[in-house]
Amino acid sequence: MMKKREYVKQCWKRFIFENKLDEKLSPIVKDSWIRSKEMEVDPFQRYGQIKKIEIDHYKPLIECSVPFMEGLYSIVKGSGFLVILCNEKGQLLKSIGDADTLKMAADIQFVEGADWSEQAMGTNAIGTSIVINQPVQIYAEEHYSEICQAWTCSAAPIHDSKGKIIGVLNVSGPYEKVHPHTLGMVVSAVKAIEYQLELIEKTEKNIMMQRFLEATTNNMKESILIFDTEGLIIKVNDQLKKLLQLNHSCLEGKKISEVFSNKSIISNRPRHLQNHELHLKIKQSNKVFHVLVDKLPIYKDSQWIGSMMIIKEIQKIRQFINHLSGNQAKITFSDMIGKHPQFLQKVNEAKLAAKTDSNVLILGESGTGKEMFAQAIHNESDRKHKPFIAINCGGIPRDLLGSELFGYADGAFTGAKKGGSAGKFELADGGTLFLDEIGEMSLEMQVLLLRVIQEKEVVRIGGHKVLPVDVRIIAATNKNLREEVEKGSFREDLFFRLNVMPITLPSLRERKEDIPLLVHHFIEKNCEKLNKPFPEIKPDFFQALIHYHWPGNIRELQNIVERTLNKLTKPVLTIKDLPEEIIKTDSKPKSETVFIHRDEMKKQSILQALRLYNGNITKAAQYLGISRSTFYRQMQRFQIPY
Repeated sequence: MMKKREYVKQCWKRFIFENKLDEKLSPIVKDSWIRSKEMEVDPFQRYGQIKKIEIDHYKPLIECSVPFMEGLYSIVKGSGFLVILCNEKGQLLKSIGDADTLKMAADIQFVEGADWSEQAMGTNAIGTSIVINQPVQIYAEEHYSEICQAWTCSAAPIHDSKGKIIGVLNVSGPYEKVHPHTLGMVVSAVKAIEYQLELIEKTEKNIMMQRFLEATTNNMKESILIFDTEGLIIKVNDQLKKLLQLNHSCLEGKKISEVFSNKSIISNRPRHLQNHELHLKIKQSNKVFHVLVDKLPIYKDSQWIGSMMIIKEIQKIRQFINHLSGNQAKITFSDMIGKHPQFLQKVNEAKLAAKTDSNVLILGESGTGKEMFAQAIHNESDRKHKPFIAINCGGIPRDLLGSELFGYADGAFTGAKKGGSAGKFELADGGTLFLDEIGEMSLEMQVLLLRVIQEKEVVRIGGHKVLPVDVRIIAATNKNLREEVEKGSFREDLFFRLNVMPITLPSLRERKEDIPLLVHHFIEKNCEKLNKPFPEIKPDFFQALIHYHWPGNIRELQNIVERTLNKLTKPVLTIKDLPEEIIKTDSKPKSETVFIHRDEMKKQSILQALRLYNGNITKAAQYLGISRSTFYRQMQRFQIPY
C-alpha cells in the first residue's frame, strides 16, 4: 500500500509541476485531475472554502439520512472515520465522527457549509462523484488538493425519484485504514436513503410509512430494536413500543429472551434474517403479532457486537402492496344504473348487507353485475379502507386454486417461490374476499374453504403455521346452488355458511325499462373515450335493443354499444347501426311492456334534446317537433327539472 501511495504521489507531482500525466492512473482520477487544472484549482490551498448555505432547505434530506449515517458510523466508530452528508453542490450539511477526527476536519475548514466541489477543491470523492454521477473512492494522493492527501474518501450521489442528484453521502478516514468494502457500504446506505425518500414521497398523505428504520431515532417509521451479544436490549424506538403496547421499562435493559418467546429471534448469535415471517409472541401480555422481521448483525473490526431487528406489521405491508397493485374496490352504489323496482330492491338489500359483517351470496346470470354489487357492498362497509381481493374460482386450474387462496410454504412444490407466498386470504386480511363463480369450486377445495370460514385461520399449502385471518366473504355464482347441493356437487354446510345474506340479481330481460338508461350511460362513457360527440338516438335503435332477449345481460349490452360506436361514422344512431343478431331477434315484447318502454323513450328523447341544445327549451321543442307548452308538460310528467 505504501509503495502505491509513493507512486501516486510522484505521478501527482509530475502532473502539477510538469503537466505530465501517467497513463497507468485510474481514468476517473486522470480525467478529474485534468478538469481540476483547467478550473485553476490551487493544489496547495491550506483551507477549504466555506460558503453560505440555506440549511433549512435540506432538512428533509438530513432527517432522512442521519439514521443511516449513524448506522454507518456505528460500524466504523473509533477508527478515525467521518460519515459526511453533502448537498448537490458538494457543500457539507452534516458530519458524524469521533471527536478527534472532527477536530482534524475543522482544522482544514471541513465543516458545515464547506464547498467540496471539484471546482473548489479539485479531485475528491464528494465533488468527483457529483461530476461523474456515480460512486467513487479517492485514495490519499489521488486527491488534487494536498491538504486532503492524508485521507481516503468513499462517496456516492443521492438521487431523488426522478434521478436528479440531491446530495452526496461520503465516508472519509485515514488512508491506511481504508477497507475494500467501504464504498459498498456507502452505496448500500445511499440506496436505503433513496428508497426511504421515495417511500415518504409516495405516502406523505397516508399512514403507511413504516419502512427501513434506524435504531437511534424515532423519526423513522418502522419498529426497531437493538441488543448486544448477551441479548441485552440497548435501544428501542417509539414505533416498537406502540406496536407491542409496552413502555421503556418493559423493554430497555431487559434480555430479549425475557420479552419474546420466538426462538428464531432470541438466539445469542449473529444470525441474519430477511423478511422472516412469524407470529411474535410477547411473554408479558401473551399477545401475538403477525410480523415480518429483518435481523441484521452489527460488526466492529470484524467482531460481532450486537444485532438490530426491524419489525414490520404484515397487515400494513399488505395494505400498501394491495394499494399499489390495484386490489381495491372502485364501484359504489352511486355508480349503479337503474330505476326498475326489482333492481332498486336488490340495491337496498345490498346496502343492508353492507351494514353487517356477515357473508353474502350474490346469485344471478352471467353479466348481471355481481362483482359490481360486491365492490359496492365493500365500499359501503366498515372494511372500505381495507383490501378488496377478487378471485375467479372458475378461471384458475383446480391444482392452482388452493395455492392462490391459501398461499404456499417454502418448498411446498417444485417451482415454489423461495420463502413461500401469501394467498388471497392473507392479502385480504381485514378486508373483503370476493369469490366469483363459487359454484365451480371442487369439493376438495370446498372443504378447505369451509375450515377457513369456520376457524378464521389459514394454513399455507405445505406449511404448518396457523395464520389468523379476518376476512369478510362475498361469493357469487350463476348456478342454482340448492340444486348443486342436491346433486352432491356443492357442500350443504358451505352453502349455509355463504348464504347468510343472499341477493339474487335480476336479468336484463326482467328490467328492460332500464335499457335506455344503461345505453345512455355506456354511450356517454365510450364517446368520452373515443373523443366523439354524443349522437342523436332514433327510437328504432332503442326499440330493437328492448326486443332483444339479452342472454349476456348488461355485459353483452355494454359490448354491443361499444362495438356500435366504434363503427359509427355519422352523428345518428339507428337500428341499422346495430349488429345483425340484435336486428333479427324473433322475440316480441308484450303490449304492457311496450307502453312502459315508450314512456321511457319519450323521457330519454326530451333529455337528449335538452342536452343537444344546452337546456334551451325553445330549440329542444323545435327539434322534437312539439310546442313549448307540450314540452313543459312532458318535463313535468317525467319530473325533469327545468
